[in-house]
Amino acid sequence: MVYDPVVSGRARDLDGTGDRTVADGAPWAVALNSTASNDDVTVTLLALAVVDDVIRVSGVVRVVGRPNALLSSIPTLSLATLDGPPLGMLRAHGLPSGQRVWVSWTFERPAAVARDYEGRIDQFDLAYRAGRFVKEAVTGPWVFTFSVPDGSPSGARPCRGPSTGEAS
Repeated sequence: MVYDPVVSGRARDLDGTGDRTVADGAPWAVALNSTASNDDVTVTLLALAVVDDVIRVSGVVRVVGRPNALLSSIPTLSLATLDGPPLGMLRAHGLPSGQRVWVSWTFERPAAVARDYEGRIDQFDLAYRAGRFVKEAVTGPWVFTFSVPDGSPSGARPCRGPSTGEAS
């Protein structure tokens, strides 16, 4: 699965046919579908996208087993190649939706993207509302390992926006 803004900003499966190919430097993405969980929090990393000099990992965080708890901050994802130091995180953000939060972490792009990676979240901060907000740290770790294939992922296509023809 790759992100294809040509299809109204939705992700969809693309087959390997067609005339579009991944050019050097063209944005592309690969599905991760990697989940780590405990009794309190489940995290699913959905995709890794490569655009220019950054990579973005997106996913969903769900608070489970605690109906009155919500995330009080975006967790820190440490991302490193298995044979190198952690990548520099540039920013993280989330879109809250009850006990589910869509999260995105943006990192500096490594020289070679095609590698084995380990992602790690050590702690989540939860907040309860029981007359007042009560905060609690839930410790992990939540660990993810995944590989990005050599070159672009099989079947990946460049991310292109809709055509913007000139008005006459």
